Order: sequence, then structure tokens, then C-alpha cells
Amino acid sequence: MAKLDDIHAKLIEASRLLDEAARDMREGTGMPPEQVAKIGSAMAEVMLVRHQIYVLRPDLMPGYLRGGE
Repeated sequence: MAKLDDIHAKLIEASRLLDEAARDMREGTGMPPEQVAKIGSAMAEVMLVRHQIYVLRPDLMPGYLRGGE
């Protein structure tokens, strides 16, 4: 069975790749802005899953989300 820290690492990588793809799309590919917005929606969904992981494993939460660190 997959461990939450492994899943978390994959979700971070997925977010990075989605961000990179959105950035590339904005740089003159001719793709409509709605497609970039769809990538943004996918990134938001990934963050919601990560939030659920933080509920179960607060130790995985980055310091900037904990506040005061």
C-alpha cells in the first residue's frame, strides 16, 4: 500500500509540472486562456488532496502553511 509521504511527494511534483505547463502555454502557444484556467483548476484540486493529507499527517505540512515558522 502506498504511503502518504510518497503520495504527497508525487502531488508536489504534479503541481510543479502543471505550473510549468500553464506557464509554457501562456508564452505564445496560441492556446486559449480557458485551457490555462483548466490547469489552474487541476492545481487547486491537487492542493485540496494535499490538505487532506495534512489533516492525517501534519508533519508533512510545509512550515509556511503552519504559520509562525
